[in-house]
Formats: sequence, C-alpha cells, structure tokens
Amino acid sequence: MHYWNKEIETMKRQDLENYQLKHLKNILKHAYYNSLFYRDTFNSAGVSPDDINSLDDLQKLPLMIKDDIRKDQEAFPPLGQITSVPQKEIVYISVSSGSTGLPTASPFTAQDFEDWIDYEARQFYSSGMRPKDRYCHALNMSLFVGGPCVLGAQRIGALSIHAGTLPSERLLKIITQFQPTIIWTTPSYAWYLGETAKKQDIDVAQDTSIKKIFVAGEPGGSIKETKKSIEIYD
Repeated sequence: MHYWNKEIETMKRQDLENYQLKHLKNILKHAYYNSLFYRDTFNSAGVSPDDINSLDDLQKLPLMIKDDIRKDQEAFPPLGQITSVPQKEIVYISVSSGSTGLPTASPFTAQDFEDWIDYEARQFYSSGMRPKDRYCHALNMSLFVGGPCVLGAQRIGALSIHAGTLPSERLLKIITQFQPTIIWTTPSYAWYLGETAKKQDIDVAQDTSIKKIFVAGEPGGSIKETKKSIEIYD
C-alpha cells in the first residue's frame, strides 16, 4: 500500500480544489448558522458563507486571533459562543498553557477527534511510518493535543510508546530498552536529549534504533542550523 487514502492523495489538482471548496462551504455554513461568535464576526466584516465561491475567496473572510477566542471564553465560560454544536456533543478538549492569560480551550466532537486521528495516521504514513515501526511519543500528554498524534500511529499499527514529557535520563532508558524507530518531540528537547546521551556515553546511532525524528511545537525544525545540530547526535 503506497497511500493511506489513495482517493484523496491521488486526486488531480482541479478535483482536489473542488473537493476542498465543497467541504469549506459546508464548514462555513455550519459555523455561521450554529455559532453566535462566527455569525457576529462574519456580519461585522460584511461577509456571508454565500460569498465564498472559490478558494481565492478565502481572502474575504475575517481574520481571527487567539485572543479573540480567549475573550469569548472569558465572557461566556467555559467554551464560549464559538462552539457550533451543543456541549453534550463535545467529547474532548485540549487546552493551551495559559502563559499569556486564561488557558484557551479547543473543543472537539467525536467526529472531529476521529478525523484528527486519521489525519495524523496519513501524515505519519506519508513520512514512512509502517506497522513494523516502534513509535515513541515524547510530547506532552496532559492537556496538550498529544492524544490524536499517538493514536494515529497506533491506527497504522505501529507499536506505540506513550512516553510523554519525561526527564531525559528516563526517556533515554526507554529508548535503549524498547528501541523505538521513530520519535516525536520538540526541536529543543531533541537537541538536549542528544547532548544528554553523549554525556552518558550513549551513541544514538549505534545504541538505539531511531531512524526518524519528528519535531513540533517550536520553529527549530525548519532552521537549518538547528536541524544539523540535532542530526549530529543521530
């Protein structure tokens, strides 16, 4: 199997854009007619879902920043007026750290969560993960959005290790014991983990089975110098 979702991943460009536009219009209509926050925001900008008839029309939509969501949830706790489904349909929330104010919640329905897991599986699969792999999830597993990521790896069939955020010494013990082939963490932690391994005389290339490192949560993975510094220890 070369594709996780062959139908979507092999669409011709025009077919893909038509598919995207169809779903975009459905999402906008659902948000407009079921969320007071979105309806007021759209009306204030003088735009409605009916004005979006091409992907280029996205530029007509009003921009929304995180502080808008925070203020909405402060005014209408706990989830604000931005939600477009009854609260009884919400099965999961992830929450920001709150370092810049009130922790901001992102609510998900069961279908949202299911779609998210499938997206993570497709992302992993397109990057080379297969059922034979052993995946170590070394990102926050508390209120951060870590759940669907590791569940996506499990959906592929990879052996998944829910490590979360551990002291580097403990994580290195897990890595040397269970020999994951893929690990996901932040760029700075991957860098620090490599430095710690060196201090403990662990040769990552020889003593572990890590072949791929996914990084997220920080911009470092796209910085050439940071990427090279992480790869030095691999």
